[in-house]
Amino acid sequence: MLSRDHVEFVQAQMLPWRRIGHGLARPDVEYKLLSRDSSDGACSMLMRYPPGWSRGGPEHILSDEEFFVIEGGLEMDGRRYGPDYYGFLPAGWTRGHMASPEGCVVLAFYNREPTLIAQAGDGSAEPSSRAVPLLDTAAMPWDLTLNDPNLKHLGIGRKNLRTDPETGERTFLSLILPQAIPPGSSGPQEIHPVVEEAYLIGGDLTGPHGTMRPGAYFWRPPGIAHGPFGARWGAISLIRFVGGRHVNVWTPEEAAFSFDAPYAPVLPPELAHLAALPWQPAPAW
Repeated sequence: MLSRDHVEFVQAQMLPWRRIGHGLARPDVEYKLLSRDSSDGACSMLMRYPPGWSRGGPEHILSDEEFFVIEGGLEMDGRRYGPDYYGFLPAGWTRGHMASPEGCVVLAFYNREPTLIAQAGDGSAEPSSRAVPLLDTAAMPWDLTLNDPNLKHLGIGRKNLRTDPETGERTFLSLILPQAIPPGSSGPQEIHPVVEEAYLIGGDLTGPHGTMRPGAYFWRPPGIAHGPFGARWGAISLIRFVGGRHVNVWTPEEAAFSFDAPYAPVLPPELAHLAALPWQPAPAW
């Protein structure tokens, strides 16, 4: 977790698809690597399962697996994960049969190298209080009770998907209303004592590094001031706080906001060339 580079932000559309090799979770599935910890192999990625993909077990992996289905569907031991379904399976969770008849794209997170073991786990993962075997997020109500005055202009709603009972780590969906603009086009900046990681699922979100579109991703280490943010047409993101509990600390000084902020990302050396090639979405008309 502490050996990942700051990524803020990259559009996943700019990254190449690669094939997962043998010995790792989901061999022969394609992936786009969003970020990776060089010390322990923890990683965040998009995974693309081809239509008709299937795999038999039993098997388990040596890392937690957290995932959100963006499109298509994934089946696992009698559970079906359709679009907007979420799961968190602790390390050692046994997979019997998996399949994706129509194919799917999944946003996935692993807390260490997802090494594949071709045998059942020891049975301790399934009853764990950390597990979230299946969650239909579309069926959940939005929590609209956020009352931080510094975020009031965003009209934030949340759907809490997971709070780790041991670490306080948290994953949730975040909703920002359309035409959200900081009062006076300026505001204080946020700082968190833990990692914040996010993937934009829909809409647009503008901050100091430019405007994020669907597919935008960032991994922000602790202690980095960020914001203020605004949205012309609203935004829905999946957000993770990694390494501890989510806390907001606000700077005493304010920073300016503009919807015209250019793409000015913070990227690791291997992605630095993308800063000169800002991704442009296809025209809507």
